[in-house]
Amino acid sequence: MNIPIWLFHGDADTTIPVDESRRIYAALQAAGAKDTHYTEYPGVGHNSWDKAYADEAMWAWLFSK
Repeated sequence: MNIPIWLFHGDADTTIPVDESRRIYAALQAAGAKDTHYTEYPGVGHNSWDKAYADEAMWAWLFSK
């Protein structure tokens, strides 16, 4: 699998359990995904996109694709 993926999840998310992203990331790794990243934010709820969008590394990675 050669599709770049970066998952972001807050560990305090009560809308979608954080275990879902952990499971997806593990499955991607097991499938041999080469450009897959996972960032988990401690104490962050469902709005993990706020931290993701504020991360300059995410933008650099995204625009390099």
